[in-house]
Amino acid sequence: MKVVHVFFLLAAVFLCACQSNTSKSKVVSADSVHSDELNKGAFIQPGKSAGKISLGQDMQAVGNLLGEPDAGDAAMGKAWGIWYDKDSTAGERSEIAIYSSYADSTMMVKNVKQIRITNGTFKTKEGLGTGSSLTDFKAVYPDMEPRSEYLHTASGDTLRVYDSKSKGLATDIIRGTCTAITIHPSGVYANETYFTLDTNWKQIK
Repeated sequence: MKVVHVFFLLAAVFLCACQSNTSKSKVVSADSVHSDELNKGAFIQPGKSAGKISLGQDMQAVGNLLGEPDAGDAAMGKAWGIWYDKDSTAGERSEIAIYSSYADSTMMVKNVKQIRITNGTFKTKEGLGTGSSLTDFKAVYPDMEPRSEYLHTASGDTLRVYDSKSKGLATDIIRGTCTAITIHPSGVYANETYFTLDTNWKQIK
């Protein structure tokens, strides 16, 4: 009887341990949802998409992929939603920011109008991404032109936005290096309202 009792006791301990490990696995999986979805198929198509997020995509579908945004701003039917990579630090955040508005006059559905990314895993077919130089971008997009200039009042950095209107791709350039890429519809310039979300950026040109 003692042997049987010990056997069942050990079995119960083993079962509890398995359940505990399963629970921990679920927590890790849930915690990594932003990172996993941001990095899957991390391919930039100017004027079209970044990874699994496409211009014109229903924002409900975006929410199903990325979950609730970590930050953002909304007014008059237009909104910025920002998702941070789970490995981001407070000092240097890897993020995807999505600008959306109503798809039509029925005001029933919102869709993606613009995608801005700082995650270095996203690349164009030429291998361009954050960290690439302005020279590299101009070699591929010769019509890329300066559109605006911002001063960061805290760091003193100057940021210039260069845009290829024909291709639908804009870049944020600090000290000659790309720090963010914006995918927008070709034929129009990028919407730069994103910078109003950080009050440290002051437009100077």
